[in-house]
Amino acid sequence: MPPADVVVAPPDLPELKPQALIRSEAVELSGALVERDGDDPVRASQVSISESELRGVVLDAGMVPGLTLRDVILRDCGLSNVDGREGAIGRVEVHRSQLVGFSCSQGRIRDLRVVDSSLQLASFALSRVQNAVFDRVNLTEASFLNARLEDVEFIDCRLAGADFRGASLKGCAIRGCSLEGVVGVDSLRGVRMPWVDVLASAGAMAEALGIEVESD
Repeated sequence: MPPADVVVAPPDLPELKPQALIRSEAVELSGALVERDGDDPVRASQVSISESELRGVVLDAGMVPGLTLRDVILRDCGLSNVDGREGAIGRVEVHRSQLVGFSCSQGRIRDLRVVDSSLQLASFALSRVQNAVFDRVNLTEASFLNARLEDVEFIDCRLAGADFRGASLKGCAIRGCSLEGVVGVDSLRGVRMPWVDVLASAGAMAEALGIEVESD
């Protein structure tokens, strides 16, 4: 599989200072290195993190409208069922993390790299996603409904049940993934795919185009 050719700007981090995560309604961090302390998840109704790295931190599920992550690295973290609708994500890397049911619908996302993680049932509906790479990510039943995707790559991802209805794509690629089970295949017009993946997805494409396949 060829490497991603979308250029994603990495997080711009200063020298980080170890910091404990204070359990409060608002999580606000800048210039911090936070490592998980204990097993209890952190409850918060506001999250604003910049120029920081979090390791093993788990945020409790709930509404976090306007979630902001800028110049952030997340390693082995948990943001499952966090609803950060209308949020802003910029220059963020996510590694080996669980974001099942995570939402940044109606959000602004730019320079995002997600690797070896789960975004199953996640929602980026009505969001603008620019310069992003999803590498070996479980996106089963994730929603990109009516999203604007610009220079986004999906590499070796699980896309079964992912919803691209009404999405607009520009400069996007899908590699090492099957379109079988994808909803809204007809919205993927203009996407780049290796020939071997096109052949593997022929059934899904034929169905999207209303082609009746004759039996031999």
